[in-house]
Amino acid sequence: MCSWVVSALLILFAMGGEGQEHGPVFLMEPPSRLVFANSTGAQVSCAAHGFPPPQLAWQMPDGAPLDDVPGLRQVLDNGTLVLLPFPATRYRQDVHAAVYRCRAHNAHGAVVSRDMRARAVVWQEWQARVTATPAEVGGPALLTCTASASLREHASVAAWYRDDIVLPASEHLSGSTLLVDEGWKLVVRSVRAEDARAQFSCSVLDSLTGERRRSAPVSIDVAPSTGAAAPRAVYHGQWETSVRRGGDVVLPCLVHANPPATITWYRESAGGVLRELRDGEAGGRYTRSHDALGVRRADIQDGGRWACRAANAHGHITLRLQLNVRAHLTTHVQPHTQVVNSGGTATINCSWSGWPSPRLEWLHNGVPLGAGVSGGRVRITGHGEQLVISAVHRADKGVYQCMARNERDSSQASAELRLGDTAPELQYTFIEQVLRPGQVVTLKCSAAGSPPPHFTWMLDGQTLNTMAKGHRYSVEQFATKTNDVVSYLNISAVRSDDGGLYTCKAANSLGEVSHTSRLNIYGPPYVRSVGPIRAVAGRELVMYCPYSGYPISSVKWERDGSPVEWDSNMEGALRVSRVEPSQAGAYMCTVTGPHGEIARRELQLVVSNPPEIEPFSFSANLQEGKRAQVSCSVTSGDMPVHFTWLKDNVPIPSSLQVEERGADFFSNLVFKEVFARHSGLYTCVASNSAAKVNYTAELVVKVSPKWLTEPKDEAILAGEPVALHCQTTGSPSPQVTWMKQRGPASSDFVPLVNLGGRFQFYSNGTLWIESALPYDEGQYMCKAENGVGSPLSKTIKVDVNEPARFELTSTNMTARRDSPATLLCDVRGDNPIRVQWSHNMNHLDLNTYRLSVSEAKTDSGLRSQLYISRADRPDSGVYKCQAVNAYGHSDHYIYLSVQEKPDTPHSLSVTEILSRAVRLSWSQGFDGNSPLMGYTIQHCTLSAVGAVRVDQWHAAVTINVSVHGAAQQPQVALTKKGDIHYEALLSGLKPHTAYMIRLAAVNQIDRSAYTEPVVVKTQEEAPSEPPTNVHVTPGGPGELHAAWRPPPREAWHGELLGYTVSCTEISPGGTPVRNSTRTLTVNGWSATELSLSALRKFTRYEVRVRAFNGVAAGPPSAPVAATTLEGVPESHPTRVTCSPLSSSSMKVVWTPPPLGQHGGLIQGYKVIYSPLTSDHADVGEIKRVTTTDTYLHTLRKYTNYSVQVLAFTNAGDGKRSPPVYCMTEEDVPSAPQKIKALAYSSDSVLVSWLPPLHPNGIISHYTVYYREAGRLGKHQSYTVTVDKMKSELELMFPVRNLQESQLYEFWVSATTGSGEGESTLVVGQGPNARIPARIASFGGVVVVGAGRAALLACSCVGLPAPRSRWTHRQAPVTHHAFYQVTPRGHLHIREVNEQSSGNFTCTASNTLGEDAITYSVIAVLAPAAPALTLQYTTASSARLHWLPPADGGSPLLGYILQYKQAADTDWHTVELSPEVTSYTMDMLKCGSTYNARIQARNKVSIGPPCEVLTATTRGGRPKPPKPEDHVYMNSTAIKINFYAWRDGGCPILGFRVSYRRADTEHWIKVGDSLSSASHVIGDLTPGTWYELAIEGVNDAGTERVTLLADTHTLAGGRIPPTKPMSPLSGGDRRTSLRTVVLSCIASAVVIVVTVAAIICVVQGKRKFFCISSDHYMRDDRKLSESNEAEREKLREGQKLYSSSSINGNEKSNDDSSAELYEISPYATFGVSAAHSLQFRTLARRDDDAAPPHRRRHRTCEHYRYDESSLSKCSTVEARHRMRAACAGAGAQGWRDTHTDSGDDSDSAANTTTKGSGGSPGSVYGSGRRSAARTTSSGGPNGSDGHSVYAPAPADISSLIDKYQQRKEQERRECTIHV
Repeated sequence: MCSWVVSALLILFAMGGEGQEHGPVFLMEPPSRLVFANSTGAQVSCAAHGFPPPQLAWQMPDGAPLDDVPGLRQVLDNGTLVLLPFPATRYRQDVHAAVYRCRAHNAHGAVVSRDMRARAVVWQEWQARVTATPAEVGGPALLTCTASASLREHASVAAWYRDDIVLPASEHLSGSTLLVDEGWKLVVRSVRAEDARAQFSCSVLDSLTGERRRSAPVSIDVAPSTGAAAPRAVYHGQWETSVRRGGDVVLPCLVHANPPATITWYRESAGGVLRELRDGEAGGRYTRSHDALGVRRADIQDGGRWACRAANAHGHITLRLQLNVRAHLTTHVQPHTQVVNSGGTATINCSWSGWPSPRLEWLHNGVPLGAGVSGGRVRITGHGEQLVISAVHRADKGVYQCMARNERDSSQASAELRLGDTAPELQYTFIEQVLRPGQVVTLKCSAAGSPPPHFTWMLDGQTLNTMAKGHRYSVEQFATKTNDVVSYLNISAVRSDDGGLYTCKAANSLGEVSHTSRLNIYGPPYVRSVGPIRAVAGRELVMYCPYSGYPISSVKWERDGSPVEWDSNMEGALRVSRVEPSQAGAYMCTVTGPHGEIARRELQLVVSNPPEIEPFSFSANLQEGKRAQVSCSVTSGDMPVHFTWLKDNVPIPSSLQVEERGADFFSNLVFKEVFARHSGLYTCVASNSAAKVNYTAELVVKVSPKWLTEPKDEAILAGEPVALHCQTTGSPSPQVTWMKQRGPASSDFVPLVNLGGRFQFYSNGTLWIESALPYDEGQYMCKAENGVGSPLSKTIKVDVNEPARFELTSTNMTARRDSPATLLCDVRGDNPIRVQWSHNMNHLDLNTYRLSVSEAKTDSGLRSQLYISRADRPDSGVYKCQAVNAYGHSDHYIYLSVQEKPDTPHSLSVTEILSRAVRLSWSQGFDGNSPLMGYTIQHCTLSAVGAVRVDQWHAAVTINVSVHGAAQQPQVALTKKGDIHYEALLSGLKPHTAYMIRLAAVNQIDRSAYTEPVVVKTQEEAPSEPPTNVHVTPGGPGELHAAWRPPPREAWHGELLGYTVSCTEISPGGTPVRNSTRTLTVNGWSATELSLSALRKFTRYEVRVRAFNGVAAGPPSAPVAATTLEGVPESHPTRVTCSPLSSSSMKVVWTPPPLGQHGGLIQGYKVIYSPLTSDHADVGEIKRVTTTDTYLHTLRKYTNYSVQVLAFTNAGDGKRSPPVYCMTEEDVPSAPQKIKALAYSSDSVLVSWLPPLHPNGIISHYTVYYREAGRLGKHQSYTVTVDKMKSELELMFPVRNLQESQLYEFWVSATTGSGEGESTLVVGQGPNARIPARIASFGGVVVVGAGRAALLACSCVGLPAPRSRWTHRQAPVTHHAFYQVTPRGHLHIREVNEQSSGNFTCTASNTLGEDAITYSVIAVLAPAAPALTLQYTTASSARLHWLPPADGGSPLLGYILQYKQAADTDWHTVELSPEVTSYTMDMLKCGSTYNARIQARNKVSIGPPCEVLTATTRGGRPKPPKPEDHVYMNSTAIKINFYAWRDGGCPILGFRVSYRRADTEHWIKVGDSLSSASHVIGDLTPGTWYELAIEGVNDAGTERVTLLADTHTLAGGRIPPTKPMSPLSGGDRRTSLRTVVLSCIASAVVIVVTVAAIICVVQGKRKFFCISSDHYMRDDRKLSESNEAEREKLREGQKLYSSSSINGNEKSNDDSSAELYEISPYATFGVSAAHSLQFRTLARRDDDAAPPHRRRHRTCEHYRYDESSLSKCSTVEARHRMRAACAGAGAQGWRDTHTDSGDDSDSAANTTTKGSGGSPGSVYGSGRRSAARTTSSGGPNGSDGHSVYAPAPADISSLIDKYQQRKEQERRECTIHV
């Protein structure tokens, strides 16, 4: 881009920069391709330069302007196009997959940018994938990385991987792999057998998003070499690749051949001719290797077809390869700026570079030139590379662009065309006008041209003389800033005779242009007098009548009194298309007005004749040296005539010495002697006063052929190209012919025939021979002739020298040992040839009787033979036959293999043990120089008697395995590791079985001897059959009981450790509920029952049982379905809604509880509804229904109800739904309860009343009616609104304006929104001036909640004013804390309780009377606490019961039960119905303590809770195992067995493990919630004591144990126990003298015991005995010399492999050492020649410390076979304990994780365990110290270099019996807790 900008600036500088105006030029152009992600969007800038500054705009390819698309596309003012980020749903093809252009324009032109193809990539999921072609050993393999086609454009291969290792890019064609096709393909050049096990993958990088995806790995299908074979293609089809110009590319020749083929590279011409690639060609940019060609800095000429030819002794093949060189398109135009005069010719040349070839298009000011321009004034020639504009005029100026496009790219270049001297062009003209006399007229014309034109005005074809016309006419003329010339014709006060045809004519030196239009002035017709009108014969004539006046009816023409019949369509004009001389003469023009006025005038027409040239030509057979003459004569035309001659459109130069002779009407050209330079076009130009004409003829001078480049002799090497030059000249052009001599003795030459396409004949006469061959040698003749003179010919000699060479570079050869062999060497080339032989790059000594060489000449060269009389193994190797002659040398290699039978394979070992297969590893011996065909593998089970019998192999299974992959046995999968190492996976074995295995190698000659056998025991395998007789029965609510039987014994495949029981909830639809499966583990194979608790009630479950051993669980049993017992619903009904129907009814609707929470079969629903009133007597009601809706009737009117719904089953009621509230509709109220009418004054009566008992709505007002007593039908009323009431306690109204002593009747009614209700009884009363004391208030019963306040009203009337007093229980109410009398006489009770309740009386009195009312105050209490009791508990539930308490005076509304776990602070609350007296708390945690309490509630409040009840669910904390079953150790790891824990009745949730070194304080936590069967603490320090803290967690709590364990030494030995610290010392470690003395005494005792043990060993060689004591002892002293020698002998025996140590105890429920032996290598056994079974252990060194604790052993006879058993961990072990071994060598034996109960000492770990439940000083379990120890590897190969061999029993049948007895005892003793 930078170079492009610099070029543009240079162009601007050449154009004059800012100082001179010029068209636009792009400074920053949009890219040709824009690919962007929809998540990022894109911005594209466009910048251009010009003067004046150009304006920028974006457009579509069709030129339509680009509009903004909201949210998708935006065009900024600075010329930037913004494509905004967008979601995938808003993708639009017209926006995101479109072509855009930037357009820049100013006053001088416009340019458009190259096409920008924009493509938005919407993110989609994509993957990379690798495919691989099959391959043979030694041949190439091709791996292809592919992604989606849409991704390939913006993605690249970031890396190739082989087994997660990045493959480096090879340099200089080196390395084992090649990256081709821009990294998308990987070539593995020489495949090896181990490549089949390698995993290849590629990583693809998306450049738009930065995402990197790695493909899934693939392997190469590698087949063995098929022996000798001709070359064949690995990749089918034509190889096609591309590279950018300047980049490097590799072309592979993917062929496989045996022996390797010789590769030759060729270039293929367009005609299909192959030309061999020469060394040093293309300046050394080509690099060749044995299988590829590298092209560095690729250029355009490197593109095209290539070929590689692969050949060996068995055939050859030619592969075609297509190389496409990508190069960005660049376009250049010349000249950048040119100035052309009007009428001239402009030529713009366009050149381009790039690939593929583009299509060219020309644009003018951004608009494409039409397709029809090629044949007109604008022509496009030369495949669009040249634009020619002839007769340039003003419209042609501007900017021209050459646009180049191909399918990938586009580019453009622009050039500006400026006008120089141009013919005038009218820019503005006047129009026809109609005016009245006296007006002012201005006619305007403007024109452009260079030089500036001059205007001339004419009237009716005659120049307008303004001077003659007087001052009324004036002409003005001036130039504008744009160099346009403007001219005005002004006429002031026009007259009728001023009318006519006015013409403005602009003229300069290059031409003229005119415009004519009529000016009409009202007036009579008039014809002006004009001079003669001149015309040229043969041309068009328009003759106007010079009339004026307006309007005009007609214009007529006459000649000699007759009307003229010319074309008179034009108004007032005569038109003739071709004027004849006879038409000259006088013509009469007659003009007639509308009223008959006539005007006429005669006009004179003069016709002139142009000259006419008679055609002429030159002689057609003019040769150099001859004379010539041509004559140009004029046959007609006006005289005088002037002649001019031109040659090739220019005057004839004097140097040609051509003489011109002429007369009046002719002119001659005379050539005294013609030469080739006289050839050309000669033009005769004749002119007179009428016209100028010309005629052209061509002169051709013929010239005989002459040499430009004369042929010469050539000498070349065979295979090299040669060019034979023969270039001539002549006229016409000579034809060149190449001929070759027929034979050496012949004088005849025959034309060359292009056989095989090797010859190319160029137009300049050169003969090109692609690759010279020996038979191309000879005489060649070049002959040139053109028919003029004698032919030109030359004979040359071409010598082709052939260097010494071989057809094949190498051959392979085999020979049998002790047989003769002959090696052949055929050389081609020119003699003399000398041949030398060498062997393995050493000179061959021919002075022995076994070797001899013979040579013989052949037609093509020489044959040499090397004879070996008796081939031997040292004769194998590489033989080189080197041939040399004068022209070169060549080498031929012969690979000789002397074949024999193979050697026995060695290093047979076992690298992997599976349950039904073992992986064997061995190294190939010498193959006998014959490719190995395969191996024979034999295996047989280990004999029951333990001896390796010879006849055992007769019954062995024999498997033949091919190393070539053909016909592979299904039991063996063979793979090659490296050059000589093999691995085989031997399958088809039985789990947990011991085998002996051996093998032999096989080649084409014979089979080798068998190897020594190895002994191996297969691993355990998951049980193959499920448990049987599975049945499930329901227990308590939410419980199931499962029972089963173990699977058949033969399906165990190891030791059965226990079972897993899975329980899955089944939905009502019969499908399993997602995430509902629970799995419990039962330890011990004899535990065949399990109770499943905490299940959903009345739910169907499927139960499956699986048995597991130390490896995995077996298949599940068939599902057994069972349904738990019914319970109460676990959830309340949902979507409870209520809606009023009337003032006394409503509808309640609900949906059942969610599926799965019914708890059983829902028998129905209970609707609990109660009014929300202050009346304590109002209690809720319950309605039972079986539907999901109901109608509630007889409800209180206009009352708010609380509605709850619960579902019930046979087991009881479920949970209540949250209350919903509905209010019944409003109705008319009932009558007010009571009414009083009291005399209030002499003219008024006070009426008081109580509100209606049932308001049935909101009372808006009361109506007080009154009438005179006895006057029915006539009454009056007062409306008393509620808001006017002074107090809610007093409803009273004084009725005034009454007559004293008149009796009146009163009654009252209440009104709601529904209307007026019933009225009270009618009472009578009249006004009076003397009023006895009366009380307007009403007494009654007042029910108040205890502790609340109450107000008792007592309103008095009377005259004189009465006095009131209160009494309580007949005692006056005085000042008291409970009471207060208000100023108005009311009694306020602050707190109602038992003391402040009862009868209260208010008495009012005056002198005229007394009145009293009584209130009965009742205190309602909260209910008492229910008595809560526990009925029973289970592992997950507790049943509670209670008795209903005293209700406190108000009916019970329900209970509130709260419960929580004892350790929690938040209570869980349950609301219960009043009729419920028991509840089951379910889904509780096992073995946990819970608190519960209950409260009753009524209308008043919630009663006090009962005493907290404590209940504990069944179950306990986890129970830890014995320490020997708990942990196992080796040198760097400690394994913890979690399977050995018991759950204590509650499922174990997980384990927490921490550890620390015994001498540190900091604990290291390794896990918080470990849930696997075991856990290994690794990376520990060998020979170190560690303290472990293990916690088992379940719902009942946490059980913690701590124990000490020691890691073994690297040799497998033990370390001394840690020294306990005295509790009294407080950590002081100073050693007292007493301690030292005691240590010395203990050491002396150890020494004495050791000496006794040695004596025991020495004396016990021939009979068994042992030392009987408290602790049997095994000293770790060194063996005697004799034992050491015996050990060396046994090391040569067979081997036994194991993946773990032998478990002698067999009480563990886990494969405790299998995981440890991922750290420890295998132990090995050996079998001696005497067939006595021996074994090799990973014992500690002799000087290792003995275990710190020993157990008391039984009698000696118990140790003879008691440790011999078959391990459950894929190991066969036989032990034979001798009495001598007990005392001496026993300490060197196998280190077991477990031993039997009678001999735990040699595998016991120094382990001290502390139980969390005991005292600090107690030990784990029974209080005894126990031991556990783990076998450890002593070195990387499973041995520490101090292996010990011990005798093995001859019969192992007793081992199997003992094993079965031990297992049976374990079954009887096994128990389980669930």
